[in-house]
Amino acid sequence: MILPKKCSISLEQAEAQMLFNEWNERDDIVILDTETTGLYGEICEISVIDRHRNVLFDSLVKPVDPIPGEATFIHGITNEMVAGAPSWPEVWKKLYGVIKDKLILIYNSEFDVRLMEESFDPYEEEIGFGEIEDLKEQVWELQTQCVMKTYAQLVGSQRWLKLTEACGYATEHRALSDCKATLDVIKKCYKPEFTQRDFELVKWWDELESTSRRIRYLNHRIRELTEEQAELLKKQKQLLQRLVTDEASKEVAASVSEDPPTDISDDDLPF
Repeated sequence: MILPKKCSISLEQAEAQMLFNEWNERDDIVILDTETTGLYGEICEISVIDRHRNVLFDSLVKPVDPIPGEATFIHGITNEMVAGAPSWPEVWKKLYGVIKDKLILIYNSEFDVRLMEESFDPYEEEIGFGEIEDLKEQVWELQTQCVMKTYAQLVGSQRWLKLTEACGYATEHRALSDCKATLDVIKKCYKPEFTQRDFELVKWWDELESTSRRIRYLNHRIRELTEEQAELLKKQKQLLQRLVTDEASKEVAASVSEDPPTDISDDDLPF
């Protein structure tokens, strides 16, 4: 049997490659990015572009709490810049219509989606708990995928890579520029020559290697069990021999310890 040449990438890398190819070929793709007041703060800027770099949405957001200096140091957005910006609920009403029916690609989707949800929290008293929960549910129902995790999977990295590492250049740390940098990562990872057939070959090779490993394990266990069986049979034979020998010894001992027959004369008989 002549096997085809083994692929040089893992199944996980092949899965990531197919995802990047899909992203580059779908028309319902948008790329979203946010800037925030902190890891557990509020959104202060959000942007959305399509895969052709067209800007679909771009807005500053006025947070309820002031932007800390350490956040401004990173993205350059000041409290003065957002003073006249709309609030997050106002921004969301316009943004939701742009992204609700799209596949939304976000570099660090877990972070951005969490902040999109948590940015409603400061408005609970003003808007009401019920309506806030309805708005949060809209966020939960968005179809999002993480570019950062998929890129790390593609390149075989054991850690998440920063956007600057993935795109290969320094970004402005603003929402719109980070959208464009994320799109650059998506485009550079596009390999249309890697087809579904190539993916199937990688998957079959992975299954073959997994099956072969299982066979090797079972062969090892069979040898171990065969050796264990041999030892147990040996022990079984020894125990049987001991029991047989012990029983024979008991019979000999019993026959030796029996009283000899009494010699009774005719005078001793009662008749």
